[in-house]
This record gives sequence, C-alpha cells and structure tokens, in this order.
Amino acid sequence: MRRFAFPVIAAGCLLFLVSIHASTHAQTPAQNPAPAPCPSTATLDQLIVALDDAVSGPANKDRTCFRQVLLPNVRLIPVRPDGPHVLTVDDWIAAVAKNGDEVVTEHQIKYQSETFGKVAHLWSTYTTSLAGQPLARGINSIQAVYDGQNWHVIEILWQAENATDQIPAQYLP
Repeated sequence: MRRFAFPVIAAGCLLFLVSIHASTHAQTPAQNPAPAPCPSTATLDQLIVALDDAVSGPANKDRTCFRQVLLPNVRLIPVRPDGPHVLTVDDWIAAVAKNGDEVVTEHQIKYQSETFGKVAHLWSTYTTSLAGQPLARGINSIQAVYDGQNWHVIEILWQAENATDQIPAQYLP
C-alpha cells in the first residue's frame, strides 16, 4: 500500500487555499439566478393566468414559460383581413421580439369554457397593449388538453376586433 504524505506546511497551505476559495466562492453573487418557476396550469383558470403571464412582459423576454404552456406542435393562428396565418411558436416569438424591450401586455377580460374528458375549448376575450398603449382587443378560440396534471394548449385561433367585426356583448365583461 502506498502512502502519500504532505509536509505539514503544504497541507496547511492546501487547507488555507481551499477555505479561501470556498469563502470567496460563497460570497460571489450568482451570475445567472434561477428563473422564477412558471405558473401552474392544473386548472383552466390557472391556464388563462399562465397564458397572460407567458405573453406579457418585455417583447424580447425569455419564453420558457410560454413554451411550457403550449404543446410542442401547437398551432398559433391569427385571422387577419386576408385570412388565417398559421404560426409556429418560434414564428410568434420572433414576431413579438421585434418590439425589443417594449412591454407587451395581454389580459383575458372574460372567458368561458366547455370540457369533455381531457379536452377543453375556451372562448377568451382579450385586450393587448404595447408600451402601455392599447393595441387591440379580440377573441381567442383556445383548444387545450389535460395530461393528468396540467392543461396545455394545442391551438389558439384568434381575431382582433375591427370596424366590421365587433366583439358581441355576450363576450364582454
């Protein structure tokens, strides 16, 4: 059996260096603090709150929670005057990120849902603003599925209100 012996002074220096490194490292602030956890989507009420939270904030913010609320193959479909445009999550994120650090806010002002088993359909009236200025309001048609613990969005089809298509009273608060 081979024995390693450190001279007493070398062992003392080693312990001193290790203790300095440990105390210095402990006092160094974290370079990348842990992100806040994403909101729960265990209920449909929580899903609506999580969607608002995931969409709102600086336009170029981290979209981890947005991706968590959606299924990977989600379809995001704005209906524009020239027809529907199918977007991927990356398409949507890129389009919104063009606004830089301007704050985007989306708020669901009223929603109603119908469910069957693990499938839900939500009609949701929303308002959207950019940098504090009202941008649009309209209606989301949200399809969601339940995985046994959380609701996840598989499709959102939405149309902004315009001069021809006003939001019906039944969808307003």
